[in-house]
Amino acid sequence: MRRDGYALHMQGKATVAGHPLHPLFVTLPIGCFVAAVIADLISIWQGPVFWAAMSTWLILFGVISGLLAAFFGFIDYMSAPMTVRAKSVAAWHMTLNIAMIVVFGLACAIRFLDHTSVAGYALTGLGFVILAISGWLGGEVAHGHLVGSSEQDTRRTREAADNTALAPQERSQRERQMVR
Repeated sequence: MRRDGYALHMQGKATVAGHPLHPLFVTLPIGCFVAAVIADLISIWQGPVFWAAMSTWLILFGVISGLLAAFFGFIDYMSAPMTVRAKSVAAWHMTLNIAMIVVFGLACAIRFLDHTSVAGYALTGLGFVILAISGWLGGEVAHGHLVGSSEQDTRRTREAADNTALAPQERSQRERQMVR
């Protein structure tokens, strides 16, 4: 454990070649759910049932791939060393993801009966809002608390948008000094 409370390796057990799997697999449900909302907007404005049916199938694939991503996320949650604050944020992230899968699952079930159901559209919208909030928290866990990172990652120098070449630790120290 380092002096700042973080472990030398903040990775969980769900990795391949040192890369965490959860961030890789979340791209599938995120893409499906965003595409489903876009298909819904097209179906609402244009009217063809094809787009509503497409949205229903995208939601189904999103739920299935979301369960796969959740599996790897849960392994990371149980095995990655985290500070108390990081564990709290990760717990909210997980709780919201469970709610999101339930909401999208209900939307999918309703929409298989009627692709253009108003309740199905509403549940899809609610699921999308939960997705956005949970995604924000997931980014906070990964980027703010460095869960899924190794000491090697945090020491690697990267060029930033302001053309400075600093490691993440150096950058956060510099930002703290600027705030004072």
